[in-house]
Amino acid sequence: MAKPGNQLLKQALELAYEDYHQEKRRRRDPISLVYPFSNPQDQEVAAFLVALISYGNVTTILQSGEKLLAPLGRNPYQYLISDSPLNLWPTFKHRFTTGKDIEILAHWIREALKTQGSLEQFFISRTPDQSVPMKLKLSGFVQGLWSQPLSKNVKCWVQVRNRNLKYLLSDPQQGSACKRLNMFLRWVVRPKDGIDLGLWKKVTPRELLLPLDTHLVQTLKKLKWIRTENTNWKTVESVTEKLREISAEDPIRYDFSLCHLSMSGGNFKDYQKRTL
Repeated sequence: MAKPGNQLLKQALELAYEDYHQEKRRRRDPISLVYPFSNPQDQEVAAFLVALISYGNVTTILQSGEKLLAPLGRNPYQYLISDSPLNLWPTFKHRFTTGKDIEILAHWIREALKTQGSLEQFFISRTPDQSVPMKLKLSGFVQGLWSQPLSKNVKCWVQVRNRNLKYLLSDPQQGSACKRLNMFLRWVVRPKDGIDLGLWKKVTPRELLLPLDTHLVQTLKKLKWIRTENTNWKTVESVTEKLREISAEDPIRYDFSLCHLSMSGGNFKDYQKRTL
């Protein structure tokens, strides 16, 4: 239950949630690329790949996401565990992410799926003590993917593309805000609500942290929750704690609506006025 001082803010957030949690909004979000897949295993793989390239202009993200997923066919999970070739993106380019980066990611994902059956189980397996903070769980997941066995040829490419890969698959232990990884977790952990997918059952929504991006930062600055546009993991934890005071069991319930409110040029103060 929200603290008394947060009740009006919660009402305003709920109004924004109702306005923005709609299919027409989803079509302008990278998660829309996951919905054509009906199998949860395929959705999990597609969500992870799309989330990792979700930086930059949304139109470009959607175009790049389609090009990324197309070579994997209608069943990306089956393709990845089938030992089929992974040199599928020779001309792929999304800003500074190349097809070789995606190929390396696909090798890491393949090994994780073969050993644990799903990315969820791989995530869980990396941190035996499930009571530890999400920062350590997420870091264990990232480090686990980085440590997957690779052929000599692919290892050479990891060295060449090391800096870009660290941006693509960042580690919160290094201070990164990990916007795209936190967004992926939101997609797969939060209950299915027309936007998020509700795929994972062994991680709870209350553990999630806010995926901070440039759009959301503007709204949070207006709320005076943050003062700077320079974000890091500490900022993510601080803002998420404020959201936990409003919605302890589902602190990032309002992420999608606040982000798309900012993207569309809306003003959250308008929702606050409606509660008065």
